[in-house]
Amino acid sequence: MIIGDAAADALVSRLLDGLIRALGANLFAVYLFGSAATGNFEPGISDVDLAAILEHDLAPPELAALDRMHHNLVAETPEWDGRVEVVYVSSEGLRTFREGTSAGARISPGEPFHAIVVDLTWLIDWYQLQEVGVTLFGPPANEVVPVISKREYVEAVRQHMLTFSTWTDDLATLGNQAYAILTMCRGLRTVRTGEYVSKREAARWASEQLPAYAELIRTALVWREERRGATDDATPTRAAAAAFVAEVASLVE
Repeated sequence: MIIGDAAADALVSRLLDGLIRALGANLFAVYLFGSAATGNFEPGISDVDLAAILEHDLAPPELAALDRMHHNLVAETPEWDGRVEVVYVSSEGLRTFREGTSAGARISPGEPFHAIVVDLTWLIDWYQLQEVGVTLFGPPANEVVPVISKREYVEAVRQHMLTFSTWTDDLATLGNQAYAILTMCRGLRTVRTGEYVSKREAARWASEQLPAYAELIRTALVWREERRGATDDATPTRAAAAAFVAEVASLVE
């Protein structure tokens, strides 16, 4: 078993088979990363994160085949709806991500499968792939991902946290509020210590560091566990979530 959870391992196996069928010779490597690769996977809660590295950019028929694959996956295993993230990028686009942009694609929680642009903002993801990526297909991740230093990673996390003002429009649901609160907890932990930890561990640490916000952080964990979505009224807590995000961002300026 790769993850240690039967349902998650079955999903990964199914995704890998689907990628091989849809992409054929264009599939260069597939890596598992995120909580599923670090031993912090929480059954029924955590997402499954994959990176599919390609020999060349996706052609329109491949994009269509992948769209069908992801649609069928949700239709046949609805329990994974909104809990799968796969990013697609060519090996050349990954190698040169600091130097410019390249075409890619992605499916992620809250977003359908769609084309994206891969650029420097993906450094945080590639660092995690470098550090914890588990090879499912192809060569080891450290042979494919360009070397990224911890200093680069921490600075990228800090810069991402400073974009908090653009997040406020996304706090309309309890799920989005939980994501923002816990992401800021993890970001602060990374900036302060250089470590990448799970959302749960980051929440525990941040509750100790920011006791005035401990209850809000604990509530965010509950929202995450319950996968609270757009049907819940998030208005009463929106101001508190925005204040927390702004306060934590100010700590890393």
